[in-house]
Amino acid sequence: MVGRRGISKSLLAALIVIIVIIIVGAAVLLMQGGGPSVKEVKVGVVLPLSGKLAETGADLKRGLEFAVEQINSAGGIKSLGGAKIVLVYGDSAGKPETGAAEAERLITEEKVVAMLGSYQSAVTKTVSEVCEKYKVPMLNPESTSPTLTARGYKWFFRTTPHDEMFAKQHVDFVNWLNKKYGNQIKRIAIIHEDTEWGTKTAEAWKKYFSQAGYQIVKVVSYHAATITSMDSEVDTLKAANPDLVLVASYVQDAILFVQTIKQRNFNPKAILAQDAGFINPSYVQQVGKAGFYIFSREVFNWDLGNKIPKLKEVNDAYKKKYGVDLDGNSARDYTGVWVLYYALEEAGKKAKPTDLEAFRKAIRDALASLNIPGSELIMPWKGVKFDQNGQNILGQGIVVQMMKDGKYHTVYPEDFATTEPVFPMPKWSERG
Repeated sequence: MVGRRGISKSLLAALIVIIVIIIVGAAVLLMQGGGPSVKEVKVGVVLPLSGKLAETGADLKRGLEFAVEQINSAGGIKSLGGAKIVLVYGDSAGKPETGAAEAERLITEEKVVAMLGSYQSAVTKTVSEVCEKYKVPMLNPESTSPTLTARGYKWFFRTTPHDEMFAKQHVDFVNWLNKKYGNQIKRIAIIHEDTEWGTKTAEAWKKYFSQAGYQIVKVVSYHAATITSMDSEVDTLKAANPDLVLVASYVQDAILFVQTIKQRNFNPKAILAQDAGFINPSYVQQVGKAGFYIFSREVFNWDLGNKIPKLKEVNDAYKKKYGVDLDGNSARDYTGVWVLYYALEEAGKKAKPTDLEAFRKAIRDALASLNIPGSELIMPWKGVKFDQNGQNILGQGIVVQMMKDGKYHTVYPEDFATTEPVFPMPKWSERG
């Protein structure tokens, strides 16, 4: 009863109980994803969107955005009430210091919850240093320097296999060629661009091919950012008379290399490239017939539709939208977004983006415990599971060869092969 002196004790107690119930209920709703809705989640991306690697950057961007479009169209991040993923870009222009500055901007000003990128290993190195400093999870879909996952970082995760893993597989492939075609490869030359990626690739090749008993007859390095002619580099290789040339080049120097070996009439029995520039759509268009019969390491190929259940549907939709097939770059970045999405779903059950620090940590913890089966991917991998260094231990490569239809076809391993290899390469004088 309310008298002249105010609220009775019994009514006051009842009001207190009601207030407590409201507060507890609100807290429960917030823990379950209720309360103020989260409409979008910002993810930072640092890529080479200008400069010599702008074509590659555009290719990577297509893969990222296609995955985001699919995720958002399917309902977004369900644990966050359907929040949409929004990609916020930084342009490295191919420079490590610029990439680091862009990463810091995305983290401190745009307040991104996680970072994707950054293609070139040298740029990924500096971007990941910034992410480690600010405790922001970084998922790297496409950089392959082995050192990136040898630094003891806690916030860095890489889905693609790295170059030591690929180099071991290259040895297996060459051994297989020799067994199949009568031991025609004994002498090996290497040519590589001189940044983190190319240098570490060359070191891995030298290590594993030497251990396997092959003779390394020449190693040639060059600076991709400034090279305008490869005449002297190709002449040096030609003089060494290798059976096989191993090549680590980005797109513009890959084009220049192939044009030059044709002009200088250099005819090794085989050329095996380390992915990168050799699988870029711009390279494929510009080298034309000169690119026929070159092998390349890949992590993905368009012709695996009958081998990988999800691939054909995704590639058909991608080609309808963009007019080109997925390649190793766009497919890896497409896959990277989906891996991050799975982590975002798990993180959303434990924290919310409104508590940025807690949500970033929840993403990191989710990535560390992910175990995605290969059946959920479009890649020829066994799945995605990260070791204590953040390296996916279930990835693997393939070897492809450009045939006379102007497309790469998978030739190795045998369980993924869709055609037999052409070996040795026809000489330039035999190609007509």
